[in-house]
Order: sequence, then C-alpha cells, then structure tokens
Amino acid sequence: MGYTVQWEPLHWTDFTYRIIVDALPTILTGPYRVESWGISIGPDVDSSTPFLRSGEGCCWDKTNRRSYTKDVMRALILMVEHGVTFNLNHDDADMTWYLEALEAVHAVRPLASYEQQKEYFINLQG
Repeated sequence: MGYTVQWEPLHWTDFTYRIIVDALPTILTGPYRVESWGISIGPDVDSSTPFLRSGEGCCWDKTNRRSYTKDVMRALILMVEHGVTFNLNHDDADMTWYLEALEAVHAVRPLASYEQQKEYFINLQG
C-alpha cells in the first residue's frame, strides 16, 4: 500500500527560489539537493522528490516506506507560503501528517498563511 502526496506546481522566480533555498535547512530533517533546475528531497537521485523551478513536472509522489515523506510535506507547505505550489493533498482522508508538518514549519518559520493552510487541511479531512 502506498501513500501518494499531490500538489500543483507554479513557476518560481529567482527571488522566490533563493528564499526557499535559504529556508530549507531550518525545516528539513533529511538530505536534499539544490540544483539550477530546482530542489530534490531524498537520499539520492533514484529515491528523491524533485521540485522543478519551471513549475512543470512531478506533481505527485508515491512515498510509501520513504523516510523523507514529512520533509516533502514541510517543503510543500513552505512553497505554498511563497506562492509556487497549491492544491496540496494526499490519498488518505486523514490530513494529520500535513497538519503536523504545518505545525513543525510554523514553529521555526512563522507562516503568514498558517491559518489558511490549517483551515484548508482541516476541510480536506471532511
């Protein structure tokens, strides 16, 4: 059984890219790579989640048995804050993982969109 995280990406400006790259070390617990094309979260090239600056490409990730799933969610929450991602979701009706990731990010990087994101995840729970 898998756990699929979903989102819709948007184009990143150079300014937004720099803000996100600077913030990542404060919210992630595992490995990630910063490349000219975007960011990759995970232990290696074959087992990672890419986030393309172009706003194209991967907009879901099958994260079953991946230790970095919560890091992906934390990064997505930061990306929503800066307007480069929207429509976060996953294939489980329980949004607890996203709510926990939201709390973790907000604790170290206070989010202007905190209340809106929290309400969004609660409403997705049904």
